[in-house]
Amino acid sequence: MLTQFLNINGESIQKAAAAIQKGGIVVYPTDTVYGLGCNPFDEKAVNRVSAVKGRSKGNLPILVDTLGRARELGVISGDVETLALRYWPGPLTIVVPSQAKLPFQVTGLEKMVGLRIPSREDTLDLISKAGGTLLGTSANTSGNLSLRNAEDAFKVFEGKVDIVLNGGITPPGLESTVVRLTESGIQVLREGAIRSGDLRNALPPRIKLQE
Repeated sequence: MLTQFLNINGESIQKAAAAIQKGGIVVYPTDTVYGLGCNPFDEKAVNRVSAVKGRSKGNLPILVDTLGRARELGVISGDVETLALRYWPGPLTIVVPSQAKLPFQVTGLEKMVGLRIPSREDTLDLISKAGGTLLGTSANTSGNLSLRNAEDAFKVFEGKVDIVLNGGITPPGLESTVVRLTESGIQVLREGAIRSGDLRNALPPRIKLQE
């Protein structure tokens, strides 16, 4: 496979979106690290992403362009909605019950889906042009650090993805914080850019935050 290395702009975003809609895989910049994405409803493409990452287990998150789109994919209500309204767009991935027909690699046996709206404008443009949803797993191979520049991503994924979009070096910092809705409250699965203490302050006192 010939991998194209393109500077991110209106034309390359349109080209990447078209590739995604045809079952392709694209590396793209986000507000945290570079992402490795495809159409999350395309099971064949999702399985290719898993193979490229060398990842055999663990669910794959989805980036969406709007809160309305998130509601189409998962149950966004109550305390989860409180966090979404407070931190989206931004570095918070919220794992909720799925209400869309998505591949097993996305939802797992528990039928849960991780959702996030990134705060980077060109990423949102890509997501929107690709149909409003985009697989949002980090651009790295299993066990290795996430990548923060397109040149490194090209070295790792050349010949394995259709397009690498060069959006410069992503801001220094951490990956998104990941939380999950449970029967007893909110569980922090991964503390990242948003600290547990900030989440605690954003939630009503009655809500139990499990770290």
